[in-house]
Amino acid sequence: MSAIESIKNTFFDVCIVGAGPGGSSSAYYLAKQGKKVVLLDKEKFPRRKICGNAFSQRAQIHLKRMGVLDEIIAEKKGNWAAIGGLVSPRGITYIDDSASEIGKHLMIAIKREILDEKMVRAAEKEGALFLEEYNVKEVVYSQTEKSWKINAFDNKEGQIQATILIAADGAVSKIARSLDVVKNPPEAVCTSVFIKAGTHQYKEDGVCVYTRDIHPGYVALFKEADGDVTFCCYIIPGGKYKAVDLEKLHHEFLEKDEYIVEALGPKAVIEPMNAAPLRLGGVKKSYADNFLVVGDAAGQIDPLTGEGLQYAMDAGELAAIALKEAFKKNDFSAKSLKKYQKLWMKSFGKDFKWSTRMVKVLARMPVFLDAFALLCNDKGVEYMIQWAKIMTGSQFKVSFFKPKLAIPLLWTAITLKLKR
Repeated sequence: MSAIESIKNTFFDVCIVGAGPGGSSSAYYLAKQGKKVVLLDKEKFPRRKICGNAFSQRAQIHLKRMGVLDEIIAEKKGNWAAIGGLVSPRGITYIDDSASEIGKHLMIAIKREILDEKMVRAAEKEGALFLEEYNVKEVVYSQTEKSWKINAFDNKEGQIQATILIAADGAVSKIARSLDVVKNPPEAVCTSVFIKAGTHQYKEDGVCVYTRDIHPGYVALFKEADGDVTFCCYIIPGGKYKAVDLEKLHHEFLEKDEYIVEALGPKAVIEPMNAAPLRLGGVKKSYADNFLVVGDAAGQIDPLTGEGLQYAMDAGELAAIALKEAFKKNDFSAKSLKKYQKLWMKSFGKDFKWSTRMVKVLARMPVFLDAFALLCNDKGVEYMIQWAKIMTGSQFKVSFFKPKLAIPLLWTAITLKLKR
């Protein structure tokens, strides 16, 4: 029986649109509960995805549970980040080996075309049905039947019926916006390209570059397991540059930035620019009657770092927790599903508010980035690890205000400001 034939006369508990980390995590955790789940994606897998391809310890928890991380490691398709650091706006560089200091890795680089397919297969193993190349045309809720009707552009794909609909269809989220749950378009943007293995001379595993007035945005380089390097350029609202400047900045960094030019070398083969929108900071409402929004579609991306992978996975699990209670009570009203919003706000949404405040500070006073780089050179890798844990979401942003981190940073920033 084909996948399309299997949806005929099947009434699903949950239909999830979008098979990225948020959608696949939702499918995995819901299927594990025994729910009838169908996961849809308009693309054929494996497929390329514009992303930094770097997964934090918080994301690794989910990948470990799903069996995905062990597969990635066994197949040598992930590169554990050990040697890394940053370049500050004044060009102060700090690179060190954090893994040697703490005995474990904060990040692992995995190409999304590999990772996303493995996550989908993990959800399938738990019983979720995955339909690729299912391009959703419209979703309609039937009050009489108390269910969603999901239709594809291609009528041959068949109509899907489900009690709950989850939109995990990316930052633009045509579904959530068509239902007027998510109101605004994405406000940030990033690029992501691969630099071919064997053509570059990049020696580190992961470095963030804040130079050329891009702060609070940044450029990042991550080395992949196959030797390719992922190059990303993030424009985050609050700084000098706007989304329309992205193409110009992307090429200027590759052609003129001192650190990047030296790191990549003269023979680097770089693929043409690819870009994607980002919705930052979390939407005010990610739920409605019989409906949830997960991942990038819900703006579950850190405004300070542009990181969304770990939060999408967290949200997938939290959506499953909220829906488990809703199914138990047979109550799928917006009032009932508001619990999902409360769960993710408690888990990471409130931290996004601190990130937003920090973006404003760094946009006005990039000297704090210079001070941090200077302090790392003075105090060593232990100081960098404190910063890295906060920036990667292992610790809340308020940890920046702990005296051990904040006092030296403030003093050094004041000293640097006075010297200008």
